[in-house]
Amino acid sequence: MFRRKGFIILGFIFGGFLCSLAFLLLGNAEFKKQPNFGTINAPFSIVDFKGDTISSCDWNDKIVLYNFISLDCPDNVEKCPIRLEWFKIKIYNELISNKGFDDVIVVSSFIDNVPDINKKIQQFRNHNKIQSDKWIMTSTKYNPFFDNDFQKGNPWNKEDSLYGFNKEAYLMTLLVDKNQNIRGKYLTYNFGEVRRITKEISLIIKEEQQNKSKTEKLPVLGQKEFIPNLDEDTIFHTVPYWEFQNQSGLTISSESVDDKIHVVDFFFTNCPTICPKKTVNIKKIQETIQKKCIPNVEFLSFSVDPESDSIEKLRYYAMDYEVNTLNWNFLTGDKDDIYELGVKGYLLPCQEDPSAEGGFLHSEKIILVDKKSRLRAQYDGTNYEDLKRIVSDIQLLQEE
Repeated sequence: MFRRKGFIILGFIFGGFLCSLAFLLLGNAEFKKQPNFGTINAPFSIVDFKGDTISSCDWNDKIVLYNFISLDCPDNVEKCPIRLEWFKIKIYNELISNKGFDDVIVVSSFIDNVPDINKKIQQFRNHNKIQSDKWIMTSTKYNPFFDNDFQKGNPWNKEDSLYGFNKEAYLMTLLVDKNQNIRGKYLTYNFGEVRRITKEISLIIKEEQQNKSKTEKLPVLGQKEFIPNLDEDTIFHTVPYWEFQNQSGLTISSESVDDKIHVVDFFFTNCPTICPKKTVNIKKIQETIQKKCIPNVEFLSFSVDPESDSIEKLRYYAMDYEVNTLNWNFLTGDKDDIYELGVKGYLLPCQEDPSAEGGFLHSEKIILVDKKSRLRAQYDGTNYEDLKRIVSDIQLLQEE
């Protein structure tokens, strides 16, 4: 009797152990993520069949399938780089009917060289009953996503050996995520590969959802004041109003960056130590943000030596580093105002110091400021590995 009870108890204990082990092994299992095959160097534009110019940045919140098509589809198989009926059944119909694919679109480039191509594309759409705006069609043939070196070379520069197309890229469909990364590549004439597409779109959507659930808000830096009985009971440190001149002689103020995320550093043009490296690293970040089509981000570099750093000197500095000044201002003005802004506004050391190299005390830190002028993060501007975190942090702030 007692032995039987003992076995039962041991059975419960062992069974509980197995359940716990299964939970640990399976409950937290990570799904297999899609690979990353590359990206493009800059945004690009197409002209759709209606004559409208569309930038790839317009699809920054979309998962995009890029491929090529022909007016000969689907009748002339030898001249059609895509199995149109398969693609319509397995992809297009799914994108329209499945609400889980609301953020997915198709962009197809026609390879034909014929007069009145846009009119014929419209006729093609009508004939093949393609009405949804989720399938965009263009006569713009070049697509830089295909101009990448994949495992077997660059398909844009290789001739197709199967059907005789002058570009192997014409037979491919690429799956591109919301960060402009190529996450899937398929031979669109192959039914087995076409069938994979929706499954792998689902994996990217799941990955996106999982990443969102893991992300935490960036903290707000600086002193905080708690005031009860207010809608927002915590008052955070914010950067006060400022106004200076940029490298073009234009007056730039804190109002110029209202409702924009901005990246801030303090420098001077004759700096013999950290400034050149900071400027180079910030430029890399600016280029990355442009490639990823992240909007409404400004860069501000305040001179700690404004008496020497004239408007002309700042302009030459920007030219020397080949900076895109469309959203990057190098600022000069009253020395005391800049120092007070640095210390009290951005919480960075900022002053003349004969003992410091170059004669000025300033920081290697780069500050990330949100749309409400609150300090949200700081980075070592001389360390690109640390600084490149700022891109994902900016994307987090964009979602707030």
